[in-house]
Amino acid sequence: MKKLLFVLAGVAFAWTAVAQELRITHGPYLCDMTHDGVTVVWTTSKPALSWVEASPADSLNAPALRQARYYQTVAGRKLACRTLHAVRVRGLQPGTDYRYRIFSQEVQSWPDVNNVTYGKTLDADASRRRAYEFRTFPQAGSGCSFIVLNDIHGKADYMTRLCKSVDFSKLGFVAFNGDMSSSVESGEQLFKAYLDASVSLFATGTPILFTRGNHETRGVFADSLGDYFPGQDGRFYGIYRYGDVCILLLDCGEDKPDDHAEYNGLADYDAYRTEECEWLKRAVRSDEFLSASARIVLLHIPPMAEAWHGSVHLNELFVPVLNEAGIDLMLCGHDHAYSFRPAGEQGTQFPIVVNDNKSYVRCDVADSLICVQVVGLREKVAHVHEFPLKRQF
Repeated sequence: MKKLLFVLAGVAFAWTAVAQELRITHGPYLCDMTHDGVTVVWTTSKPALSWVEASPADSLNAPALRQARYYQTVAGRKLACRTLHAVRVRGLQPGTDYRYRIFSQEVQSWPDVNNVTYGKTLDADASRRRAYEFRTFPQAGSGCSFIVLNDIHGKADYMTRLCKSVDFSKLGFVAFNGDMSSSVESGEQLFKAYLDASVSLFATGTPILFTRGNHETRGVFADSLGDYFPGQDGRFYGIYRYGDVCILLLDCGEDKPDDHAEYNGLADYDAYRTEECEWLKRAVRSDEFLSASARIVLLHIPPMAEAWHGSVHLNELFVPVLNEAGIDLMLCGHDHAYSFRPAGEQGTQFPIVVNDNKSYVRCDVADSLICVQVVGLREKVAHVHEFPLKRQF
C-alpha cells in the first residue's frame, strides 16, 4: 500500500511539474504588417522575457549567421514579467520572404530593482523543425488579394468551415472588419472566439489587419483589446499600403447614442468619431493616399442618413471627406445581411458592399479593376461585383 501511495505521489508531482512548465499557450499571429515591419503576438503560461529572431528566408538557417533579435520595448527597456507578448520586427525589406522564430525565457522571480532570476528558454519552433514564414507588403505594384471576415461573433467553428478551402498563401492579408466577438471579456475569450482558429488557418504567416466593430467596444476587457492588435500609434484606425493599393481602416465606435443605458455611462463615441474624422482629413491628403492606384475603405458600420445614431454620425462626418477623396470601394458589415449601394446613391460617391455574417469577401485588385466576391460555405459565390479603377496619377 505504501509503495502504491509513493508511486501515486510521484505521478502527481510529475503532472504538477508539467503544469508549471513554461509553455506557449496561444499564437503566434501576425498583425500590423507594413512594407518594412510586422508585429508578432503570442502568449505564455508564465511570465517571460520574449523575443523574435527573423531573417530573409534564404539566410535563416545559415550556421555562421547570427540572427537579429527583436524585443518588445518601451522607451529603451525590454518588457518582461508578462504573459502577453507583442514584438515589433522592424527594418525589413519590402516584398521579401522572411522566416521567424519566437522565444520566451521564464522570469522566475523579480523581488526588487533589476534583480531578475531567469529560468528556461522556450523555442516554440523547435518541435516544428522549421521556422514560421511571412512576406512583407510590397512597396510597389498594383496587384493585391485579400479576404474580409466580419460579424463572426465568436463562432470559431463556423469561421473554420467557411475558410477551410481558402489558400491563404496567395493572400496579402486577412482583414477583420468588426464584431469578431460579441463582447470582450478576457484574453482567453478572444482566443477561443476566433484567434486560435485564425492561428490554425493562416495567422502565423498571413497577417491580420484589424478593424473594431461596435460589439468590440463592449465588455470588461474591451480597454485591453488594443494589446492584442497593436496598431499605428495605438489607434483602431489607420492607413496601410500594399504596393500601390491604399487601405483605410476606420473605427465605427458604438451604434447607439452615448447616453444609451446599455453603455453604463462609459460611452464617448461622438467625440471620438469627431477626433477620428480630423485624422481622416489629414490621411486623405497624405502622399501615401494620394499616390495610390486604388483606395479601399474598411468600416464595420455602413454610413447611412436614416439609421441608428452611429451610422448617421458616420454619414455626417466621414462621407463628405471620402466623397472628395476619390474612394474606389467601401467594405462594411454589421447588418448581418448582404447589400450593395452603387456609387452615386444615398449621397455616397463610391460603391459600398455590405457583407453578411455567414460569408467572407474576397477582394482582388489588379491594374484597372477591383473584383469582389461574396463567398459562403462550400465556396459558393453568392455575389460578384467589378469596379473599374480610374487612374489617379
